[in-house]
This record gives sequence, C-alpha cells and structure tokens, in this order.
Amino acid sequence: MVIRYLAAGLSLLLLTSSALHAQTERRDTLPASVITGTRRLQFDTGEILSTQESIRAAASPLGEGDPIRWIQYLPGVSAGADGTSASFVRGGNMGGNLITLDGVPVYGYSHVLGLTMVIPNDAVGSVSFAKGGFGGNQGNFSASHIAVSSKQPAEDKLQTDLLVNNFLAGGYVTGPLSEKVSYTLSGRISPLGPEYAALKGLMHGQLGSLDHFMAGVGDFYGKFHWKIRDGKTLTASALASLDRYGFNMADGSREQMGWDNIVGSVRYLTTGRKGVSNLTLSYNSYGGTQKLSNEFKGEENHFSLRSKLDEVTLSEDFERYSDGAAKWKMGARLSYADFRPGEVAGGVNRKRVLMASAYLQTLRSSEKVRLEVTLRPTVFRSDTTMFSLDINLKGKWQFLPFLAFEATADAMSQYYHTLEGLPVGWSMDLLVPSVSGIPAEQMAQGYAGLESAFGNHLLSVGVYAKWLDHVIYYKDARNLFNSGISSWQSDVDLGKGDSGGVELMYLYHGRDLQVQASATISKSTRKDFRDVNGGKPFHAPFDRRLVGSLTAQWKGFSATFTWQDGNWVNGRGERYTVLDPSGNEVALEYYSSVNNYQMPALVRLDVGYQRRWQRGRLLHELNVGVFNVLNHINPFTIYYDTKEETWKELALVPILPNASYRISF
Repeated sequence: MVIRYLAAGLSLLLLTSSALHAQTERRDTLPASVITGTRRLQFDTGEILSTQESIRAAASPLGEGDPIRWIQYLPGVSAGADGTSASFVRGGNMGGNLITLDGVPVYGYSHVLGLTMVIPNDAVGSVSFAKGGFGGNQGNFSASHIAVSSKQPAEDKLQTDLLVNNFLAGGYVTGPLSEKVSYTLSGRISPLGPEYAALKGLMHGQLGSLDHFMAGVGDFYGKFHWKIRDGKTLTASALASLDRYGFNMADGSREQMGWDNIVGSVRYLTTGRKGVSNLTLSYNSYGGTQKLSNEFKGEENHFSLRSKLDEVTLSEDFERYSDGAAKWKMGARLSYADFRPGEVAGGVNRKRVLMASAYLQTLRSSEKVRLEVTLRPTVFRSDTTMFSLDINLKGKWQFLPFLAFEATADAMSQYYHTLEGLPVGWSMDLLVPSVSGIPAEQMAQGYAGLESAFGNHLLSVGVYAKWLDHVIYYKDARNLFNSGISSWQSDVDLGKGDSGGVELMYLYHGRDLQVQASATISKSTRKDFRDVNGGKPFHAPFDRRLVGSLTAQWKGFSATFTWQDGNWVNGRGERYTVLDPSGNEVALEYYSSVNNYQMPALVRLDVGYQRRWQRGRLLHELNVGVFNVLNHINPFTIYYDTKEETWKELALVPILPNASYRISF
C-alpha cells in the first residue's frame, strides 16, 4: 500500500502531468582489455572496472548516472521497478549485493526514493563490479560486489564543483590544508518538499488523494588524507545520509518512512619494499523507520516499526610484492554487530554477533595463463557458532592473440540477510543475522566464456550456473506492524534457488562513436520452501528471462534502449463464494500461487546531450535529456482497487525531461 501512494508523490515530482500511472489490463595479470576515451572500461575475469566519467554517462532520471545505475546496463543484471536502484544479479536477491565505499559496507544505499544512491558522484573515483571470482577481502554476500573507490583529495590546489539537477543540489570542494594534509568535502540536499508544494498549487487538485507531502533528503561526505612520512599515510573519511518522507491521505491517515546511514573509517597505509599493509577501523550504522496513523471506527490507531544495525570492524590486508610469476595477498577481519531488526510496541529481538575471517589469495601468471585461488575461513557467533570456508577460483587463457578463454568458480556464505517476501512498497531493508535454525545462505556458481579483442572492438560471451541454499523468505507479512516481527525467526521459511543463463557484451570505441550492447538470457527460480507456495517452485524476485540494452554515443549525443521481460508478481488466482452475516453470497478471490502473473515487458528509450566548455577558470558541464522518451508505461506490480473492485497495474516513471548542470573552478 505504501508504494501505491509513494508512487503518486514520486510521479508528481517527475515534473509531468500524469502523477500516477495505474491502468487496468494493460590487474597484475595478463593484459586486461581496455577501452579508452570518454567511456573507459577495463575488464578482468569476472569483474568490470569503470571510471567516474563512464559512471556519470549512464542513463538516469537525474540526468547523470551513478554506480548502481551503471551496473543495470551490464550483462547478468536484472533491474527492479523501472527508474529505481533495485538490482538483481544472476538470480540472487537484492540483499545479496554488497556495496562498499573504500572497503566499508554501505547497507542503506537507496536515495531520493530510489532514484540514485547515497554516495555523491563527486566523491567517486572508480567503481568495480564483480559477479564471480571474488577476491580475498570480499565476503559475506552471495550475488555481487560493487566496490566504490573514493577520489584522492587534491594536494596541489583548491578545486570546487557546484551541481544542480532535477532532484539534488550540492557542492564539492577539495584541496590542501598543508604540505602533508589534504581534504575533500561534499554535500547534497534535495528540494523534493518545496517542489511538491509548488506543483501542488499549480496542478489544482489533479494529484489524487496524496496531500501534505514532506521530504527531508540529504547527504554529506568528508575525507582527510595525511602523509605522515614516506610510505606511511593516514586517511579518515565519513559518509552520512538521510531520507525522510511523509504524506497524508484523503481518509485522514498519515504515513511516514525513512532510512539513514553513518559510515566512518580510519585507514593506516604502509608501503615498504616487501609490500603494502592496510590497517582499517570502520563504523557502520544503518536504520529505518515506518509509521502509519489512521482512524478506524472512531478510534485512533498508531503503528510504528524501527530497524537498526550498528557494526564495528577491524581489518588488515597485506599484499606482498613479487618480481616473479607468483604473488600473494592475505588479510584478516573482525566485526562486531548489533542487530535490532524490528522494534514494535516495546517488543525487540536484539542480536549481537561476532564474525571473524581470514584469507589467503595466491596469483600465478605467465605469458598466456593466469590463475588465482582464494581461501577464506569464517567463524560466526550469534546465539550459536557457525563455520564456513569460502573458495574462489578464476583463470584466463590467452590461447590466441585476439581470443581468450576465462572461467570462474565460487562457493560462498552470507551471514547477513535481507528479509525477502515483504509486500511491495515496503520501504525498509530489514537486515537480520544468521541464528539458530537459520544458517548462512550458501551460494555456489560457475562461469565459462570467451573474450575477443580486435581493433576498437571487444566481445565477450559466456554461460553461468548458480545454486543457492538456505534462502530465507518472510512468509507472514501480517506481523509487520505487531510485536510478531520481534520474533521474526518463526515467520521465515528456508528454501533453495537456482539460476542459469547466457551473458553477452559488445563494446566499440571510435574517435567520435562509442557503442555498448549487453544481453542476458536466463531463468531463476525458488523452490523447496515448506510453507511458501505449497512447496512448489516459483519465480525468483524480478526473474526477467530476457534483458538487453544498447547505448550509442556520438560526440555529445547519446541514446540508450532497454528491453526487459516483465517481472512476476502475485496475481489473482481463483474465485470462491462465501456467505456474509446476512446470508448473501459474496465472491472472493485468492492468490493461488507466488509470482504467478507476469507483468508487461519493460521497454524504454533514453536520449541525452552533454556539452562541456571553459571560460577563464570556470569549467561548465551541461547534461540535458529525456528519460523514457517514448512515455512507455512500465508497470512493475498490480494491486486491487477496493473502490472500483478491479485489479490495476502500477508504474513509477513516465516520460521525464532532465537537466544537470555542473560548474568547476
């Protein structure tokens, strides 16, 4: 229900005349492949690396992309609701994606109603996206790792950026404080609340029952870098973000929701003749709140649910230098976390956990062959003790100058879970730990493919297979707003999942023309849940069988076409008849199975134009475009309208003109 009304507010703020679309029936290895120029991508086995310029060029409702938006145009990735940052990689759950900033997890990455992420683009230096063959310092996830590396603060002179787009305005400054100390500061706020108030008056009641929309959105990032002496540096950084939303409905009810992050770290880096040592202490806090107030039969009802996770981690990573064919890395990590996944009516299920892991990663390379093996044992302590051993393998064989064979294999465990199966519209990611009776989620996968680089072209094609075990599914949404959530362990079911498919990517880079095309053909299922769907298999979240995108850039012009098969939702099943208290027959409908109805395909064309120019010391950058230029309605769920007594489809993003302006000096 929440997303139904939230979509109305979001669509309003998309500056269009239709507020709600609800319609019935309708590295140190073999040379990596590198594409240089405006869109620079570097490929390693199982991993794609990108620069800030390529990230910002991804099509987005905000006029410039972000790391999450960038990965949605890569093979193996299925997007959630159109226009949002939800992503599902190789049939995994959304909670299986690990997002880190300089190695520290960011659990609440969604920002501005899901239109972007909380890490400011100005702070991003580079991004790597790994979906197989994971490294030693990666762990506790089962789908992918999106690693964001921040920019190094400027050491020579002061630099300043000012940015404004449809939904955000902010600034960025970096420079030296002294010969040895430099800094970066960035901050953004969103004018969603004032925009709504202005448009509400202009549109004279055309916005349906949504009223008094309130939004408080912002973020801050800071980084300080101290060169203590040659080979020794100390870095301190912090990220804080806030999303708060509230609105009234015509029936007098009011809903509020929000989430926030605080991420901080201190890193001591030592570089010597034998190698590099990285000692890091980090703190991570993620919280969310959802509230509902209404009047029923003359009585005021107030519901509130809060969720919180606090985590402290100490880690050290060491990489040994080597002039030979072999080298190695090693490290250890110790984390303490305090989970409060549901605080309702005084009921709290608090879990304190301890997780310790270590890894050894070896690499061996020759002129044509590169092999990498990683072992990562982990001990996890909650109300019981668990142990796992992660194994990651990847290799590449350059058997022809223009053609290489590559493969990855992974066996991993995930001890933190995001409760899947919550109703569409739930704004919070409820994070819970593994406990007695709910073990770590297990993932095993393999990939094999070919990569060919010739001239300005690069082509890769491969197949993957993935198996999941101990996947958790929240089976009783009725307990969301009562004290039952405080004993969530009894309301989840454990099952399995599998996924398999073909991934293809093509890149071309010329002097003025760049082309990127990707396609995924896959099938992802969930099965063997005792209490969900009668034990029968059902579609995984956003199981889109065919996903494809094509992006072309010519000079400053760009166009991106996206096609994704429709996702699956709980559709109505069969009708049955009951008698009301007066003895009259009433026809009712029930859900016959989970994810039994397929939504229409997602089809979208985005166009844009970018221009840069300099006048004196001022560098200007203007991005203008239209997101979903075809105004194609891309519904992602259905709901039952009790007044009209009919099923309706819900979409978020209609045609959306966007503009982004940046000035640097």
